Amino acid sequence: MRVLNITAIVFCLSVFAHAQEPTPTVIDLEVTEKGFVPNKIDVVTDKPVELKITRKTDNTCSTSVQIPSLKLKKDLPLNKTVTIPLGKLTKGEIRFGCGMNMMDSGIIYVK
Repeated sequence: MRVLNITAIVFCLSVFAHAQEPTPTVIDLEVTEKGFVPNKIDVVTDKPVELKITRKTDNTCSTSVQIPSLKLKKDLPLNKTVTIPLGKLTKGEIRFGCGMNMMDSGIIYVK
């Protein structure tokens, strides 16, 4: 009986903890011949952020995206959406750009 009670308590706590997680702010980005669109993004600190990036052109060097301050780099296959969970971010500016730093970059403004 004691094991059953402990199991029930753990289950209830895990359900409660999961229910308290905020829904992420999802940012849809495209890589076009103009670069990252949009290239300026506003988010808040109290919600996790998730980028969904789709490369729409083969006419740029942007076959990957990097976010140096987060030590993150991801390949961007043509016409496929890549989801990048960033979690909750701290206040400030976070720059992102192509993997070779040749293309106009973007900024995430965390308020």
